[in-house]
Amino acid sequence: MTHAEFLALAREYGFEKVYFLPLDRYDLGSNPHRLVADAALDFPFASCVAALVFPYAPFTASERIPAYYLASNRAYHARKALIDRLRDAGLTVEKAEIPVRTALNRARVGAALRTGFISIEPFGTRIVLECLAVSDLTPLEYSESPAVPCRNCGACIKACPAGAIGEKGVDYEKCFRAFMETAAHPDRIRDAQTTYIGCEVCQYCCRANSHLEKSEPANDVKQAFDTRRLILGDTKQARSLVGKNMTSGGKLTAEAIAFAARDGEYCKEILAQSDSPFDAVRDAVRYANERYKTL
Repeated sequence: MTHAEFLALAREYGFEKVYFLPLDRYDLGSNPHRLVADAALDFPFASCVAALVFPYAPFTASERIPAYYLASNRAYHARKALIDRLRDAGLTVEKAEIPVRTALNRARVGAALRTGFISIEPFGTRIVLECLAVSDLTPLEYSESPAVPCRNCGACIKACPAGAIGEKGVDYEKCFRAFMETAAHPDRIRDAQTTYIGCEVCQYCCRANSHLEKSEPANDVKQAFDTRRLILGDTKQARSLVGKNMTSGGKLTAEAIAFAARDGEYCKEILAQSDSPFDAVRDAVRYANERYKTL
């Protein structure tokens, strides 16, 4: 299989670009996400790492349904299907959890932004990145000049609800996403949360994404994320769309309760969740009760 044939196959699954990177070593520090520090050591069969770029269209900034997590789940299933096709074609392939943004920056691909994201034209930061360790294909050299590099405009610093972005970049210990990995969130995050599951505020204000056309969630997605439906615990469809590993412990119900409490809606339905088996949901009911006192 050639590089071009690999790319053509990847595009069948929604990966619009593929970068063939060397098997590098990375200094990962404490490495809480257990990323691969030495690709050549971990994947002795491989001759390169293929970084796959799965672009998606953002929703409007007022939309609470998370465009990124919908795309991430699609990319997850696309990557699994692509692996099967590549193996059928005779390649040895495994998923490679490398620090992909570092790898792409080292390969002179895209633009590193103050937000910690990487912008790859023409998709901006609205991409999901997947990596595969692959046999029989050599690394390639790249030298991309991004059309929209980070020019330190300061928009993300002003927009970040956590105050996590500064002149030197992101303080990940402050970033909302660090506190949204589990179902229960601190009240300060419930007060400011804009989308389900994770935060996308800095991506909406970034000039690297200003040229992207906004889309609307499909009707089935809107139905799955109906606020009342989620409050009542009917989360099966929504979880199938964004991935069950991201939404365990009653996460979507707890977040829907917080959104509804801020909107002053569905008081009766929120009260009905007071005896939920999920700690996060019961705590969200507590939050709603303290916020509105009318429940």
